[in-house]
Amino acid sequence: MLDLVKRNPLAFLISAGVHLLFVGFMVVGVDWRDAPKKKVTQVEVVKARVVDEQRLQNEIDKQKQLKQKKQDTEKQRLAALKQKQDAEKKRLADLEKKRKQRELTEKKKKQEAIKKAEQEKQRIAALEKKRKAAEKKAQEAEKKRKQAEQKRKAEEKKRLAAEKKRKEQEKKRLAEEKKRKELEKQRLAAEKKRKAEEAARAKAAKLKAEREARERELAQQLAAEQAVRERDAAIFAIQRKIENNWLRPAGVSNGLQATVRVRLIPSGGVISVAIVKSSGNEAFDRSAETAIYKSDPLPVPKGAGFEYFRSFDFVFKPK
Repeated sequence: MLDLVKRNPLAFLISAGVHLLFVGFMVVGVDWRDAPKKKVTQVEVVKARVVDEQRLQNEIDKQKQLKQKKQDTEKQRLAALKQKQDAEKKRLADLEKKRKQRELTEKKKKQEAIKKAEQEKQRIAALEKKRKAAEKKAQEAEKKRKQAEQKRKAEEKKRLAAEKKRKEQEKKRLAEEKKRKELEKQRLAAEKKRKAEEAARAKAAKLKAEREARERELAQQLAAEQAVRERDAAIFAIQRKIENNWLRPAGVSNGLQATVRVRLIPSGGVISVAIVKSSGNEAFDRSAETAIYKSDPLPVPKGAGFEYFRSFDFVFKPK
């Protein structure tokens, strides 16, 4: 009950005041069987009510002041606690900052130590590399010196062998020179005899060559005449075949002609047809091309006689 009153003092005071007022009303309204003095009773009741309300208001103000004081005290306590927490937080932050700085310093020192160790390692490796390079260079120089010495000895040996060989060759040359002179003497005699025989052979060969040349010339003339005859016959046959396959276009008059270039394969197959010189009439030119393609394959000679017809021009002038 006391805890309830402490938690809600204002409600308790209001409730007590209401009960006091209720008791006052009951006292005023009671019938005591004797004639009470109304004016006196009313004055006393009003006075009691004023006194009770004043006490109630005073109690309420007192409770408010206590509550306000308690709140102020709590605020001060909380503010002091917050200040203390902030100070502790700052202290911990400073400690953390110092720790990180210390770790950073230690890390930098460690890194510097590692860097120095690496630099020292690299310096030692560079010195070792230079030492090995110098040692290798010295070995290569020694090797080259030995090779040069071996080369010099080999060249000297080769020179002595060449000198010996030269002397032997000189001796052999003198012997050969003597033999050559003897052979030259024999050669001159044989040359004289050979020239006489060669002159006789040359004369006979000249006569034979003249005879063979006349025979070849005659054979070529006959072959050329035969080729011309074959070509003329082929051209005549080609023209006839083309004319047989030609259809006169409507409205085309007589007497027109066109020069046509035809390309063939050895079987007489037509590769291409082109108008070299137009007749002046496009329908006539197209009809000539069509007639040539319709005449595929064209009659052509075999062998060497075909070369003329590989690509040839002829005048298409149908009768």
